[in-house]
Amino acid sequence: MQMIDASTKPPDIRHSSSSDQNVLNDDLPPLDVLREMIKYETFLRLSEPIQNLFDFYRKDDSAITMVLDSVQQHVVERFGYKHVNSLRTAVSRFPDDPVIKEAFYIKHNKITQGLVYQGQVARDVDLFTVDGQPTTLFSQITSGQPLIILADCLFPILHLFSNLFRLHAPVMRLLTIYIAEAHARDQWPAGKTISCVDQPTTLEQRRINARNFREKYHFEMPMLVDSMDNTFHTTYGSWPFRFYVIDEGKLVLKAEPGETTFAYDMDELDYWIENYYQKKGIERRS
Repeated sequence: MQMIDASTKPPDIRHSSSSDQNVLNDDLPPLDVLREMIKYETFLRLSEPIQNLFDFYRKDDSAITMVLDSVQQHVVERFGYKHVNSLRTAVSRFPDDPVIKEAFYIKHNKITQGLVYQGQVARDVDLFTVDGQPTTLFSQITSGQPLIILADCLFPILHLFSNLFRLHAPVMRLLTIYIAEAHARDQWPAGKTISCVDQPTTLEQRRINARNFREKYHFEMPMLVDSMDNTFHTTYGSWPFRFYVIDEGKLVLKAEPGETTFAYDMDELDYWIENYYQKKGIERRS
């Protein structure tokens, strides 16, 4: 098992803490200070107390966000600054600085909107079965049935989709696509429960993770694996997690995270399913 190195002691902080100042600075910090702030924030994120909080709140996205916000606010105040944006603007202000670019949550961030937006014609992509056989996204579409897709790194809410599969499989197709790990323990750890595997570097490793998950949790929904070129993610913008609906050749639903919580509203999918049943005059199973 490969873990990210984290010193047992925090980096030296040569700037006065907020407790030593009556007024916090409204200005943006210079580059040398930003570098130290990022090192300190990284130390805190990887520290055992914060990792334990990630474990404890692993099912509560809002709580995780609050923990991260508190860490960043502590960091900026520790360096004598008032606003958390003094840290969050580091990448936009110094996009080419090697120290800032190497922060693990910047270096390994794969967030993108992809190439296909809600309302546009869906695109086919190459995928693989958990047994390594090549296949395609469109091969999963059955005529006259919508295709509901969950793209994920196999942990946070898949149990909810198992229930959806049992309820709706006769009427619509449901599919899981295993994509690149969002919180691999060797890249972007978020507690031992979520960050339980390293980032796969081969298709074989990715397939093994998918197969092990399916067997361990008795996961019923059909599962495919994204290519090592991350073709599905590049096309549909799936990392770290997203759900979709393709119907009649179009991407009719592409989930978007909340602006403040960065969490997805699973009721959005339920509303779409309910409207689909009503439109088709089908009695919904409960």
